[in-house]
Amino acid sequence: MKELLGNEKAKRIYEVINEVVVMPDVQRGFPDANGNTNVTWCNRALHRILDRLGGQESLLLEPRGINWTNANAMVRNARANTERVSDGGLAQSMANDGSLIVAVAPNDKGPGHVALVCPDVMQYKEELGPRIGQAGLRNGIMYIREGFAHLTPLVEYYLIPYESGCSA
Repeated sequence: MKELLGNEKAKRIYEVINEVVVMPDVQRGFPDANGNTNVTWCNRALHRILDRLGGQESLLLEPRGINWTNANAMVRNARANTERVSDGGLAQSMANDGSLIVAVAPNDKGPGHVALVCPDVMQYKEELGPRIGQAGLRNGIMYIREGFAHLTPLVEYYLIPYESGCSA
């Protein structure tokens, strides 16, 4: 990530993703409020990443907060409250410049999935999609096709504004 050192926002996005995805309460199998361990925490991780970076994470939340906001709700709220980014290449370019870009995919047969597009120094390849930071079946930084798997064809990208006066 040395190449990103000239862009402090991009560097900070990378650092925060790496801080959050290793936290115990975003690991696959961390019990939910009912003790269920057959769960993943992409919604919690994305919320925490955006909060730490000074992004307007509230645009993705249900009125009662993160504990009542699953990934499918984040998809609906992103569509209703934020500006869509046309494709993965633009999403990657914007993230490389320090913008907060979320990748979201709905799932009408189960849990959706959400992640943050992560700055990447490698040349963008359409077949891999943008680099993302996520919690899910696997936590960490990976390409969209690895993180979203069968939901990849449904992925949409949205710009999350920084809080006024704040930045990564």
